[in-house]
Amino acid sequence: MAILVRILLWFSWLAAVGWFWHAGTYGTATAIALGALSLVVFAWPASIVRRRHNELRYVDMGKEPTGYH
Repeated sequence: MAILVRILLWFSWLAAVGWFWHAGTYGTATAIALGALSLVVFAWPASIVRRRHNELRYVDMGKEPTGYH
């Protein structure tokens, strides 16, 4: 996920929690817990599959060495 989308999602999460807290739906402890949970969810590193995609890998192109005729 693009970093900008993650940041926008995080801000919207915090705004929603803040709105529910302000409206009285959530208590202070719940709002703080959901804010901390948002840090865990959105600061979580990318999945292992994505990290593997960025690793350098040896690719055999099937070419014969030159100069050994």
